Amino acid sequence: MRTDDLSTRESLRLTVRTATDSVRDAARYATSWLVLCSVLTIAQAFLPGAQVVLLQQLINALTSSDQAPLWGPLLGLTAVVGLMYPMGQVYLASTHRMALRLRLRYRSDLAFAIARLAPSRIARPDVGAALTASQTATGAIDHVAGKVLQVVGAGITSTVLCAVVWRIDPVAGLLIVAALLPTVLAFTVIARMEAREWPAVATFERAAEYATEQLVQQRPATELAVLGSGPKVAATVAARRGEAMRVLDRMIGTAMRMELVAALGTAVIFGAALVALVTGGATGADAAAAVAGAISGLNAIRLCGYAVGVIITATPQATIYRDFLATARPAEPQSVTREAASVRLEHVSYTYPGAAEPALKDVSIHANRGELIALVGVNGAGKTTLINVLVGLLTADEGRVLIGGTDADELTETERLGYVGLLVQEFGRFEFSLRDVVALGRPGPVTDDEVYRALSSAEAEVFTRRLRLDDQLGQQWGGTGISGGQWQRLALARIYLRDAAVWILDEPTSAVDAEAEREIFAGLRGSGADRITIVVSHRAWTLREMDRIYVIDDGAVVEQGTYASLLADQGSRFAAIFTDQELEVERGAARSR
Repeated sequence: MRTDDLSTRESLRLTVRTATDSVRDAARYATSWLVLCSVLTIAQAFLPGAQVVLLQQLINALTSSDQAPLWGPLLGLTAVVGLMYPMGQVYLASTHRMALRLRLRYRSDLAFAIARLAPSRIARPDVGAALTASQTATGAIDHVAGKVLQVVGAGITSTVLCAVVWRIDPVAGLLIVAALLPTVLAFTVIARMEAREWPAVATFERAAEYATEQLVQQRPATELAVLGSGPKVAATVAARRGEAMRVLDRMIGTAMRMELVAALGTAVIFGAALVALVTGGATGADAAAAVAGAISGLNAIRLCGYAVGVIITATPQATIYRDFLATARPAEPQSVTREAASVRLEHVSYTYPGAAEPALKDVSIHANRGELIALVGVNGAGKTTLINVLVGLLTADEGRVLIGGTDADELTETERLGYVGLLVQEFGRFEFSLRDVVALGRPGPVTDDEVYRALSSAEAEVFTRRLRLDDQLGQQWGGTGISGGQWQRLALARIYLRDAAVWILDEPTSAVDAEAEREIFAGLRGSGADRITIVVSHRAWTLREMDRIYVIDDGAVVEQGTYASLLADQGSRFAAIFTDQELEVERGAARSR
């Protein structure tokens, strides 16, 4: 069997799966609307056939010489014709309401699936791409269940019309059903083209949306306005949208040509059905009834081709979405571990994929409960990589990580993360209520008293005293605007609330002033007896508080000791980095005296 045959069979299998899964979802999450849509679909499917029968009876009664009753077929035909439009409108509204409920479910399921992702998976580029594609898919698959019903309805309509017209002329009956084929084939071709072209459109649109976000979000928009560079970003938006428009324009042009060809093919087949009726000896009443019913049913048959196209187009996106949800399996609930006697990295090495040189080389560090240690070094020295290996975001090529004497590889990722409170340099500015911003520090319920204690410990009590816990933060939502340093204190409050055994603080005072920095580090020192605190810092003053400092250079630990001992060695790497800062600190202290 040829490869393209296998590809066609696989595409058909995936399309059927998409249709089946969508109807199953509708039955589960929008049951009443699926039932209503199904009833309306079947009722509408019989209307064109009923129109043929009733019109045939009415014309025969009008032309009959034996005074056949008119009122039955007349009232029936009036009811059939009168019901077509309102029933169609109710059906359309019902499918939209069913789609709304499915969209809510799909987007909610995706949000919870993303929330279950482990940090190590979030960091993978392929997962990021699948996540973006899945978010886009939720806007494409919510209408699939309705389109499946439309296809079923068109099938019933064709079957009923064929059966009714068959009684008049078998050839005409078959040709009326055959009139469906050009449209179905055309939309199948259109759908395959869209499946090829939509990824490019989505890529351009995502780039345009990202650039637009920079013009809309308060922080980047303010920076761009000050720099006068907003028009450059606007030009990027226009360029990306223009590229998307050109692809869409090409797709629409192709679809238009295919639909014209399909319409011509349908007209030819429909004309052949009329010729068959006339040459087959059908009476005037029979021919008129068959033509009127076929015209009524032709629109439903034509829309079937569009519905098939929508299902085929949505199939790749539905596959990505459902595969993503299947891989985001329910994670074990995280619980915070508050005790660990020590943390050790023993002879750890790590090389990034594709890199020529290792980012970490035979690194060994240790910290005991109650200690405050620091990792220092220039940018690119390997500090962040070391932290990521310690937390478990990266897996060491060699060596091991021990937490409380247990090899971290023997812990699940959730158990390992439960030991850690991590404050990254690019801390989150979550624009929620004050209570929610702090409560994010720990899974599970958090009391207001715990939130207040965390704010106090992080030296955030002064600026939050004028706020209520329910107050919204962030001006873009009409809330209270706060400074970068205040956001950083709230991020530190989350770590205090979490109160894990190991605190890892990457530049925890980078956005605050010197006085606040001293207060924060005094608090860390005073409250740190029952935990391990690891700090990454580039500020000389903060390093004086450390029990031990590890100097990282070119991926290796080149020195370790206290601040005073390392600075005393004028030939040390530490002294080369921090001597100038130390002199500036001393000059500042002299000026203050």
